[in-house]
Parts: sequence; C-alpha cells; structure tokens
Amino acid sequence: MQPMPLHHIVRIRTSDDLKFIRPGLMDEVVVNANLLENCPESTATALRETTLPYSIDPMLTRFQMPAWWRNEKGETKRNYARLGASYVKGTGIALTEGPLVQTVPSDLEWRALAGNVIKYQQDRLMQLRPQLELFRSELHPVRLVAPALVAFSGVEDRINRLLADASADTAGAPIGVPVVVPEDRLRDAEQLDRLVASLPTDGISSYFLWTPRVTEELLLADHELLGAFLRLVSTLADRGIPVGHFHATYLITALHDYGISAVVHHMGWIDKGEPADQVRGGLRSCQTYVPGIRRCVRFARAYELGRLLDDVAYTERYCDCAFCAGSFDAGQHPLDLLLEDQMVRYQNGHDRPTPTSRAVGLNTWHYVLSRRQEIEAFSASSAIDVLEHDIQRAAALAGHSDSERLRRLATGLMSA
Repeated sequence: MQPMPLHHIVRIRTSDDLKFIRPGLMDEVVVNANLLENCPESTATALRETTLPYSIDPMLTRFQMPAWWRNEKGETKRNYARLGASYVKGTGIALTEGPLVQTVPSDLEWRALAGNVIKYQQDRLMQLRPQLELFRSELHPVRLVAPALVAFSGVEDRINRLLADASADTAGAPIGVPVVVPEDRLRDAEQLDRLVASLPTDGISSYFLWTPRVTEELLLADHELLGAFLRLVSTLADRGIPVGHFHATYLITALHDYGISAVVHHMGWIDKGEPADQVRGGLRSCQTYVPGIRRCVRFARAYELGRLLDDVAYTERYCDCAFCAGSFDAGQHPLDLLLEDQMVRYQNGHDRPTPTSRAVGLNTWHYVLSRRQEIEAFSASSAIDVLEHDIQRAAALAGHSDSERLRRLATGLMSA
C-alpha cells in the first residue's frame, strides 16, 4: 500500500528566514521558540500573513547546554531570559543558573515546566496579537510539541517521559514528541532499546527524531550506523504513530518507504548533523547545493560541474528548479548568480571569500525549491526508483564517485 505523501515542514530559525515562507514550497512551518522571543512582532506578522499552518519548537534542549543561552560575556541572552521566564512561571526553577538537569528539583517541577511549555505554544501568538482571535482561529499552532532533552542516558529518558506525559495532560489532545538520540546511544543496541521502551504511545500524535552530529555522510560511510537508524525508524513506525525527523536531509527523505512520514529542514544547505551543543558561527563558506549529485560542493567545483552546460544539459543534469530555469529564461546563467562571492579581510590581514548577500538569498531559494522537488519525488515513487534515476544523473554530471555515493544509499536500503 502506497504511504501517504511526505509532510514537508520548514524550520524558521532567523528573521531572515521569514521572507522565504511560501505556500506551495512547504506544507507547514515550525518556528524556533527563541526566535519568537527575539523577533516577536516580525515573526507574528509573518505567521499572520501566511496561509501555512505553523507549530513552535520549544527548544528545551537549549537550556540543557549553558553555552546556548549565555553570550560572550557570560550573561543570559535576553530572548532566552524571556523564554525561560515563561517556562518556569509559578515554579522554583532557576532555569539559567546551570544545566537543566541540575536546576529542576523534583518531578512535580518537571511536570509544571512541561505544562508551561504547552501553554506557551497555545498562547504566545495571541499574546502578541490578541485581536487576531476574532478573525483567524486557525492561527493557533497546528500541533503542540512536548519539551524534551537530549537523551544522553536513562536519566534523561525518565525525565523525557515525565515531560511527554505532563504535556499530553495539559494539551488534552495528542502531542508531538521529540526523540533526541546521541550517536553513542544510536550505536548501542541495548541502550537504544531502553530509550525506545521509555517512549510513550498514548496521547502521542507523532515522534520527531533528531540525531545530533550524525551527518548524512557519516550514515553513508557507516553501514552499521545506518542500519541502527533504520531500525529506530521502523520500530517507532511499527507502533502505528507517524515518525518525522526534525533535521532531515536527502537521505532521511529517502526513508519514506521505511517509516518516515514527515521531514523538517531549516534553510541552510550545508549538512552539519545539527549538533545539540553550541557551535560558534563565522563567515559563510562558499558552498552551494547541487541537486544533480544531492550534496553541497565548493563554488569552484560547482562552476566546473555546471557553468559550461547550456540550458538543456543544465536542467537535465545539474538542476531544474524554478529559480535555475527562470534564470535561463531571463538570459542569465544561474551559476553566475549562485556563485557570486566577495573577499572579506580578517583582522590578521588575511582575505577570505564569502558569498554576497544576493548569492545567499538566491542559494536559499534554489535549495528550498530543490528540496521540495526531492520530497515530491520520494512521495510519488519508491525510494529505489528515485535513487536509480538520481544515480544515473549524478554519473552524467560528475562521474563515478558521486554516483557511487548514492548507490551506497540504495544498497543500504535494499539490504535493510
């Protein structure tokens, strides 16, 4: 029986992301709660103006790691201070005084925190726009998401179960439950079984997986790790509860036939495995997403692969998204826009290239459009059929090495 089409959710992490929200490009948006506190008015306005359903990721894992909520001076960031105050209202929890598991004194307080997190999702937009209640009742989130911690051990498993049960009680309706599995527990079959056994089944509308620092390349290179992830997906899907992924890649999308029913991705096209710990940012690197090989490459390599292709060969091998096709129609090669860079000088006097602001915006459109095409392809056809087509295209564009990368994925799925 053909599974339902993949549900496509785009994560909104920054105010710049808001301008890329478009019906038809995605089915839903999920907003990071810390962004809602950092840019409340602009976020509320964007959610009001779109016809897309939305949900809020409570981002409780950020309070697990002090580096997330503290600035370079060691002070609590204002958006996290506001968010934390909402989460601990009426409790004795000192949320930003240390790692979360050390600052919540009792199960009663964990349950109170979960209740506050659910109420935050239910009420926050209406607090910002109370008049909207009269006009758009659908501005309430389409789903409520339980708070959860990165499950480093059985300690977090027990807390996560408390949080999920208390969230369902407060919501009075089925909720989404994040399942955040570190790499070491994913590799350990016994530990993974314990984690899965701790997850509730009653009052749950969906599970959302997240495997911090487990990149697509790592899964492709490690057959045992890919097998462990596939077992996790299938075990949860066998419960009859939809399974999504909070930080999905092409590989995750390919698992539609194997139990993945929803994919969430942000608007950054470089796969870093979405670490749970804080990673300090820097200048953007000159990389672009190449749909023809289903991965990112440096600008120089993308130029080699696609710049000399005419419009027919380019759309057959490199990319046929609406942006690229439209660029050719306008008499412009899309790579002249996507690969536009500039030199930035560091304090040490060294120069480094980085994409221009125009290139960043156009690469975002190009990536979101391309990912939408991938999701539609895996929704309409079997993973093996889609992969076979993509293997042939990758070989035509870039040769054996890139087609072999996709072939490893097909082999891994067929042997699962």
